[in-house]
Amino acid sequence: MKLKGRLKLIYDMIPQCGTLCDIGTDHALIPAYALLNKRCCKAVATDIRKGPLDRARRTIEACNLLDDVDLRLGNGLEVINMDEADVIVLAGMGGVLITRLLGEQLDKAKKARRIIIQPMYTQEVVRPFLWQHGFAVVDEALTREGEKLYQVLVVSYDEAAGASSRKDPLYAVIGEGLIEKRDPLLEDWLCDRIKRQRKIVNGLRNAAGYRPGLEQEEALLQEMESLRINLFGNGGNM
Repeated sequence: MKLKGRLKLIYDMIPQCGTLCDIGTDHALIPAYALLNKRCCKAVATDIRKGPLDRARRTIEACNLLDDVDLRLGNGLEVINMDEADVIVLAGMGGVLITRLLGEQLDKAKKARRIIIQPMYTQEVVRPFLWQHGFAVVDEALTREGEKLYQVLVVSYDEAAGASSRKDPLYAVIGEGLIEKRDPLLEDWLCDRIKRQRKIVNGLRNAAGYRPGLEQEEALLQEMESLRINLFGNGGNM
């Protein structure tokens, strides 16, 4: 078995652990790969639908891992026990759903040593949720799969570190850690976010009547563009 792109990056961000819980596991590729490479001792793979869980079972059977993986049907973190998960993976879903699943079982999320988050879209809602609830982003990275860029966050509950996070809207969208470590794909990520932000601003400017939020969105766009110039100059990929 081989992983590539976003799945490989998610795996690379998982620390050595006892129990890995993959929420919304689908084919169970991440827990299977983690077990085969001894990144974890055992795994829990969950999904809210029977179809994906059946696919997960086929993967686990093919890898001869039935004794090491507990497959559970249910919603989010509801089906894991309070102190069960060393590492929780929430990947392949939108940022709004990720924050809802964490918020519904916040005490369980806080017990995990690490949470690996890979939002497919609306990434900008994830960090404000983490800041609000005392979680800190301890690592983050980008990867490319085809034409699409993916972001993976490594999170832990640390009320003091979470409280000290820089809560600028810019860092909710771009990621302070990506800037600090100069991620190899940071310029591409920043240019992509700027293009999206321009569409938001232009949409508000062209809207008739009252346009709430326009000034804030314009200010965010200006911050993004200034950051790109400061980091990469006036040329680059724009």
